[in-house]
Amino acid sequence: MKKKNTRSGHLSRREFLIGAGAMLAGAALACGRGQNLTDVPSLAPASQETDVKSLPSPTAPPSISVTPSLSPTFSTGGAADLVLKNGKVITVDAAASIVQAVAIKNGLIQQVGSNEMVTPLVGAGTQVIDLAGRTVTPGLIDAHNHFQVMGLMNSYYLPFLPPDVKTIQDMVLKIGDIAAKTPPGDWIKGYYLGVSDGRVPNRHDLDQGSSDHAIWIMQQGGHYGAANSRALQIAGITAATPDPTGGIIERDDGGEPTGVFYNHRAMDLVRQFMPPYTTEMVRDNITSTQPLFAACGVTSFQDNNVRGVDVINTYLEIGKQGKMDLRGAIYYTLEWPGDLNRALNEVEHYSDPFMRMAGFKFLIDGQAPTAFCHAPHNGVSWNMPTWEPNNFKQTVRALHDTGLQICVHCAGDAAVDLTLDAYEEAMNANPRSDPRHRIEHCILSTPEATRRMKDLGVIVSTQPQFIRLSADYWLTIFGEERLKRAIVTREWLNTGVTVALGSDSPTTPWYSPQYTLAGAVSRLTISNKVLEPDQCMTIQEALWAHTMGSAYAAHEETIKGSIEPGKLADLVVWGEDPYSASIDRLVQLPVTTTIVGGKVVYQS
Repeated sequence: MKKKNTRSGHLSRREFLIGAGAMLAGAALACGRGQNLTDVPSLAPASQETDVKSLPSPTAPPSISVTPSLSPTFSTGGAADLVLKNGKVITVDAAASIVQAVAIKNGLIQQVGSNEMVTPLVGAGTQVIDLAGRTVTPGLIDAHNHFQVMGLMNSYYLPFLPPDVKTIQDMVLKIGDIAAKTPPGDWIKGYYLGVSDGRVPNRHDLDQGSSDHAIWIMQQGGHYGAANSRALQIAGITAATPDPTGGIIERDDGGEPTGVFYNHRAMDLVRQFMPPYTTEMVRDNITSTQPLFAACGVTSFQDNNVRGVDVINTYLEIGKQGKMDLRGAIYYTLEWPGDLNRALNEVEHYSDPFMRMAGFKFLIDGQAPTAFCHAPHNGVSWNMPTWEPNNFKQTVRALHDTGLQICVHCAGDAAVDLTLDAYEEAMNANPRSDPRHRIEHCILSTPEATRRMKDLGVIVSTQPQFIRLSADYWLTIFGEERLKRAIVTREWLNTGVTVALGSDSPTTPWYSPQYTLAGAVSRLTISNKVLEPDQCMTIQEALWAHTMGSAYAAHEETIKGSIEPGKLADLVVWGEDPYSASIDRLVQLPVTTTIVGGKVVYQS
């Protein structure tokens, strides 16, 4: 196994926000976010893998309802509650219809067509919006993000970002400023995007900021971070501490820990000692993120990395209380073998039109430095999955039998193949109808993997905007030839693999669908080169993948994703037409109105 420090870089604030400028050397791959776990005491020892066959079966197998039912009553007759007319309505239906008007009743789409077709539905109490030629599309469905973590990055972690932090010395100075205002013995917890020093910050750097505080600074991608000497002491990590399965404790030439940890199992060795965040904090993170997404035209989100049963329960409780303005589908993350017992016995399979426990999530490798690949690369580790393969397959089989979906984070091509092997074995053992298991990100994959995805009905949930953020960095890790296989969206579409799009926020600075759509269409790198132009999607394909494709990826295509009678009235009104916008305009395309269930949740 090859271990060394990764290279890192930085963006100015302008470059960070608009995606233009110098190379970003330290950008993160799409990933899960490290969180403090309230159930960490049950973590398996560093080298231990639990035999799935020894775990108890669910005490009361829940009934499975894959697609949530429509609670409102669909009616084609009577006066509409809301009518939008005189516009360009891109329906994203099977015929790619473009019409003038939409009528909404009881939270559902009542009628779609010409102005003349909806006029008879306008009654005394009908609200009428004159679009004046503006464009309407289905609400955007973000198929991969870390919704509550967006709030966590403001409420729990401190930012060490440009322009304040561009170098390790900038980081040290900021830590010192924070330490001066923090009681000795308390933790200082932060995140950074990149630094220009050409290496990852380590414990010696962080010690310069403070030796009186335990410090944990995580790279924004969430798959590696650094602790200072005080934090290592609290965690009991020494030269004798073994690497956990699937994780790396970086060591210097003398075998001493440098303070840098790669992959979640290694990071958890420190994070389990950090102060837990509260239920109230999680609740606030969820509620405060909703208006941010709504302002960008997102009406549904799929949180693909929810760690801890308590966080799952908080999500579900907010849904039960009717406090969701957007629609959420959440996936419980299994990081350690012991998580399977909780997944089978402690996670409620709750579902309503605004909140649903949709399935489970694994991270089978990390970001680029620890991407699990078939051949060596220039990162920290190339041949290490985060789960022991047989244990991973057994766990996938157990979760497959619950009837819910499984999502797996895959950066490297070997990670994709291992995941497909696990899916195929589980499906052969229990031939469920249409399980729609997923591969998240799929940064590198082989042509044979594409064929297998099609044959197995596996969905690819990806984020082409990472080409803008990270492709120049990937080149230094994977090399030019292998990079030709990065996020091969055209190959997937041509083969018949369903593609869903998402933001992976807050891993990137761009949580808006505008950047996702632009990334899919342009495949521009930060150096303004087009990465494999024959893999570009059209704007029509990208919009479909961000609406119908993402709905299909969560078994929801019959109730959302297109503007058709009987579907949920989740719509977006744009200030300009995305179909005719240039790439420069597409990333700035304004949203004027976002509607969820016939209710305006955002108005510019």
